Amino acid sequence: MEIHGYKAFAPDMTNRFGKKFPVGKYHVDGDISFGVHGNGIHFAKNIEDTIRYGKIDDGVGDVTIAEVIGSGIIVEGEDSYGGFYDLYCASDLEILRYLTRAEIINIALNLSPHRMERFVSYFRLTPQEMELFYGIDLHVDAAIDYYQKGIKDVYYTENINKRFMRNVKVYQIGGMK
Repeated sequence: MEIHGYKAFAPDMTNRFGKKFPVGKYHVDGDISFGVHGNGIHFAKNIEDTIRYGKIDDGVGDVTIAEVIGSGIIVEGEDSYGGFYDLYCASDLEILRYLTRAEIINIALNLSPHRMERFVSYFRLTPQEMELFYGIDLHVDAAIDYYQKGIKDVYYTENINKRFMRNVKVYQIGGMK
């Protein structure tokens, strides 16, 4: 069985433990188990789920993302508390290539609004990249304001209502105003 997905690394292509992973094939012996204390090579099916597992110091990370194929013995896991699903741990992983930043942004711009919101909550965007995502969805806008810009009162009820009302269109029906 093979599963195509993504794996995030620190910008220098190292994992959380400082091991460097250039393009190529990797194998882990022993019982494969998912989790922080598990055994195997972790990856995710969805690009937005990988970012959290790159290098995160303050909740938002600068990461490098690789396109990968997991094979051999594969164990599926999830972090339902954090909202991360389709996570895998494999005995064998092939790193096909590292994505450019432009490719990562392009993939994210084509995600559903829910997945895009999760992406902008973890991937550190430049101001120019933020502008590409603004206006697509109210939840995406709020996530950018909160996680990228640090506007901490974004999710207060009065601010949610203002954001919503700014996007409401009023239609005149049957001559009534």
